[in-house]
Amino acid sequence: MGYTAYFDLRLRRDPDIPAWERLGRLWHLVHSAASRSAVPFAVSFPLWMQGGFGFGETLRLFTPDSSRAESLYDALEKAPQAADLADGSRIRKAHAPQTFEAFLMHRIPSGPSKPRKNVELERAKELRDQALRRRIAQQQHLPFVRMRSSSGHAFRLVVERVAASGTETGAPNGYGLSRTSQIVALPIIPASL
Repeated sequence: MGYTAYFDLRLRRDPDIPAWERLGRLWHLVHSAASRSAVPFAVSFPLWMQGGFGFGETLRLFTPDSSRAESLYDALEKAPQAADLADGSRIRKAHAPQTFEAFLMHRIPSGPSKPRKNVELERAKELRDQALRRRIAQQQHLPFVRMRSSSGHAFRLVVERVAASGTETGAPNGYGLSRTSQIVALPIIPASL
């Protein structure tokens, strides 16, 4: 399933609230609206790292087709605070894109992913700690937003931008991001101002 229909959400200016915090709030609203309307979506950031370290002030939402983009747009219009956070563009379709990218979610696992029957408990803890330090070091140079899960737990949503070939057909997660095993190729379309 290709993700070719899209629209942009451009953050409104607010000198009292940093852009990364406004983006986190908006992204959470998108996550909730997509969940309620059962619309699969993928995100991109056309202003990635422009004007400093971060995502930029535009969140681009891709859906498989225009009708689902309209459903997601309608669900967002009903979301409280969405209009205060961002302005939406019209829905467009990417025609014959030539270059692609993907946005990967990075996470820090809370524990070992699989029990290790042949590794002593102390050694398993040591390996987990090494993996944790390695992941934290990898993520130091990647932008993030603070999010809150539906159960109320706060976490960092860390994202990496990678090149894609255009043949990847993975499914995005609930935040519209690729995972290493599920790459979602998104067309690169310059930001419209």
